[in-house]
Amino acid sequence: MGKVRIVGGGLTGIAAALQAHRLGARDIELFEQYGELGGALLPHIDHGLELRLTRRYFAARGEPLRDLLEWHGVAFDEFEDRCGSVSPGAGGQPMFTADFGGPSLAARQTALVEPAGESLADRLRAYPPEIEHALSKYCRWSLGAWLDEVHESSAAALGLARVHPRQADATMLAELKRADEAYDALYGLPRNLWGRTRGSEAALPREGFAGLFAAAGRALAGLGVKIHLGSMMSPREAIAATGRGEALVWAADPGPLYRAVGMSRPKAVAASTVTYVFRAKTDLKPFWLQNFTAKGVVFRISTYENHGETLLSAECVAEAGDAELRREIRRLVSGFGPVQLGDQLHQAIERRWGIVSMAEAKAMGPLEGKLAGALDGAFVPGCWRAERTEDAFARIASGLAAALDSQSVGRTASAA
Repeated sequence: MGKVRIVGGGLTGIAAALQAHRLGARDIELFEQYGELGGALLPHIDHGLELRLTRRYFAARGEPLRDLLEWHGVAFDEFEDRCGSVSPGAGGQPMFTADFGGPSLAARQTALVEPAGESLADRLRAYPPEIEHALSKYCRWSLGAWLDEVHESSAAALGLARVHPRQADATMLAELKRADEAYDALYGLPRNLWGRTRGSEAALPREGFAGLFAAAGRALAGLGVKIHLGSMMSPREAIAATGRGEALVWAADPGPLYRAVGMSRPKAVAASTVTYVFRAKTDLKPFWLQNFTAKGVVFRISTYENHGETLLSAECVAEAGDAELRREIRRLVSGFGPVQLGDQLHQAIERRWGIVSMAEAKAMGPLEGKLAGALDGAFVPGCWRAERTEDAFARIASGLAAALDSQSVGRTASAA
């Protein structure tokens, strides 16, 4: 088979290289601009501890991406995925909901209307007015952006994949979810209301994410993949270098590609996250919760163990003083169990992951089309939209299969 070039050495690029080899490619090159594999998921290491800036889990056994990594030597430990949410309650008091990561709102009505468009505002307008109002308030607090300018796919990153109308009849809502795809997509129920007392299973790499990327690097080297660290091909270089019978996987930020195909780069949502990492003592581990009250600065808290210590990450919409931040974390976690916070180990400010503007969403299709045309169908886009890692991998796998298949067809036609 022809050469496969992969630009971007994060989890997407690593998975693309492993999958390309699985599909029969043997001339594979991977380019990563930094000195290590890992991309956005590479944790900051301090005092021998992984300081993770956001919640990242893998699915239970049997999911293709996890299976692929396990096949190449990455070990995982499974655990019960425990979660909770804090929503606005009566009299301004917080409402704590266990075993549900989305907003639980005081609403009886569940009738939906067809969304008029693809913006986040359109998605929220599909709900009854009392739900729409609460969700809009939360989104404006969380993003500080006009919701008509944000694409609906951003709902997952905001924790709004599903909403629980807590005054509605649970049995009726369950039936609606089973009968109607729109209700199933927009509404959810806490696990105990489904008759489930245990959480869904999830998994984390046994040696942490740093260990995952180290193991993946060894596996790629063992397969003969040429890894270029501290080296990033420009879009023009990558396109020009990709000849007939070859494939290009762009697993990095798509922003630089627009100019290469004569398009203007679309305006992004200017949203950032400030994350603080603490040592902690709590029985809630691993655990995560989302704050939908639109109060304070913390929108997500996650706990995990690393090298025998419990760490807590607090993702915030703005910077906060240490004393104020500690009070808010204890207040949000108090509905699920006690927590004691130790030293603050790390602070980082980064672009908010998974938030897609309407301009970006509209431009992605034409961008992919131009690149596919320029490379005769041998271009494979990475995870450019707000989607689950598992879904992104499925998209990469199908794109690679099609590109490599077209290479075979092209060679057969040339031989004939």
